[in-house]
Amino acid sequence: MWGRYLIEEIEGAELGPNEAIVWFLGGAGIAVKTRGSLIYVDPYFGGSPSREWLRMIAVPVDAADVRKATAILSTHEHTDHCHRETVVPIVARTGAKFVGPASSAARVKSWLAGEKIEGEVVEVRPGDSLKVGADVLLRVLEARDLYAEHAVTYLLETPGGNIFHSGDSSYFPGLKEIGNRYAVDVAFLCIGRNLRGRDDYMTPCDAVRAAVDLNAKAIVPLHFDIWKRTREDPKLVEIVARTWEADVKIIHLSLGDSLKLSGGVAEKIPF
Repeated sequence: MWGRYLIEEIEGAELGPNEAIVWFLGGAGIAVKTRGSLIYVDPYFGGSPSREWLRMIAVPVDAADVRKATAILSTHEHTDHCHRETVVPIVARTGAKFVGPASSAARVKSWLAGEKIEGEVVEVRPGDSLKVGADVLLRVLEARDLYAEHAVTYLLETPGGNIFHSGDSSYFPGLKEIGNRYAVDVAFLCIGRNLRGRDDYMTPCDAVRAAVDLNAKAIVPLHFDIWKRTREDPKLVEIVARTWEADVKIIHLSLGDSLKLSGGVAEKIPF
């Protein structure tokens, strides 16, 4: 555990009216902060669920230490994207709204009821849009996840720029339609080394192809770091982008790193 070092940085950060900061929490998790909102997407502050799925990185935040949160977004119901021991303490302490597709929403409703915790749970599906916090519009978009009951991707329209989060979606042609309909300033894309016969994550080639279809200005690889069996080298995304002469910026974040969005331009913040 990292103690309160990272959570104090996140909760204490001060932003201008047209800025957003995104912190990488490991796995698929990010925290998005604007002047009026603090939103967690797919946070997972748990350990190794089994011998087959060994966590390879530190747990950067104790969920019980989270004191500020506007909303928690889940892309699908898998444990590292919808985790009881992460979600329940945050909702209980902060009153954060939980947003997710049917499979995630059902789980969280049952967890909160079991703990007798009052909390707003919003079930969403592709095509929905809603305000999360004072200054962020959330668009719920399609995903392709062969192993989830229900899955979505998200576009967060913030004062600093638009953030796409893929969850565990693999590449699919519908990403081009998303890129045609919406401006994507930075795409957070889950990559990994797929096990034999599986199609869980985007490969580095898929990630570049997805970014081109989304017409994204920048890519941030996610999920490459967390599980021993599926770890991937995120630098391969940069190699593919350079080889293909793709007009997209690659931003590499390690656990706890952050980037600032302003005017739709994403820049890594030096640690």
